[in-house]
Amino acid sequence: MPSRDATRPPHAPEDCAGDEPCGRAALLRGWSMEATRPRPAELETLRHILPAGAPLYLSALPQVPPEQLLAHARQVAAAGLAPVPHVAVRQFAGRADLQAFLTELREQARVRRVLLVGGDRDTPAGPFAASLQVLEAGLLEEAGLEGVDIAGYPEGHPLLPDEALREALRAKLAAARRAGLAVQVVTQFCFDADIILRWLRALRRSEPRLAVRIGLSGPASATTLLRYALRCGVRTAARGLGRGLSLLEHAPDEAAAATLVSALAAGLSAAERRDVSLHFYSFGGIARTAAWAQALAQGGSSDR
Repeated sequence: MPSRDATRPPHAPEDCAGDEPCGRAALLRGWSMEATRPRPAELETLRHILPAGAPLYLSALPQVPPEQLLAHARQVAAAGLAPVPHVAVRQFAGRADLQAFLTELREQARVRRVLLVGGDRDTPAGPFAASLQVLEAGLLEEAGLEGVDIAGYPEGHPLLPDEALREALRAKLAAARRAGLAVQVVTQFCFDADIILRWLRALRRSEPRLAVRIGLSGPASATTLLRYALRCGVRTAARGLGRGLSLLEHAPDEAAAATLVSALAAGLSAAERRDVSLHFYSFGGIARTAAWAQALAQGGSSDR
């Protein structure tokens, strides 16, 4: 089967170059968001905010068993959205267990793609220690899945040297393409536009047309952001969120989050925005994040 990369919505016209509002609209076209254990009331709210079939990513936490993640995926599909579960491969005791779970996701929740990660367990429960092993084993295509998302780390990984991280990404992209899976990268959240821009430009030297979703936090308090950043190993947290912390302390969090979107839009040329969209982590609440992002995508002010 020929390989294919995931496609983004149509990019903005070339005359968008230098026009920050136009660039912001281009980045927000086809935006996605992530949730952890969404409640039925939250999904009902999302059903009225997001377009039918919009992707909703579902985090995989060590304390959330696979059967609970499957239940959440079924609920998301029933709400008319497209669930994209994180699959943490270290959680599974054997190949058969993971294969059955992937098949259940497809058959019971109409899942077509997953975000494949190693997971937070120090010791794997079974034979899979890294997502690359699952890609090379062919489990996703055997389960009938069509695409895979791979994690990207603009600030690096707390446990891996940068060169090892780059090589792992190259290997995973190659394995996904050999399997004929539509592949894209979804990044860890970051608070610094300059770091994101450097990472994206470095990636583009070897992957000029790879679909990328840039992970950002939706509106949330500085305390909440710092807690999640420390938990996830985001380096700017250890440095007090860098330049962003003072902004987050002294501005409404909606404005601070939108300012980062605007900084990315201003920093990317029209050509660089091709195949790039935004992915929001809902640290400040699922419904709040969705309403804020949708308003921004529809032309809301970046300094609201």
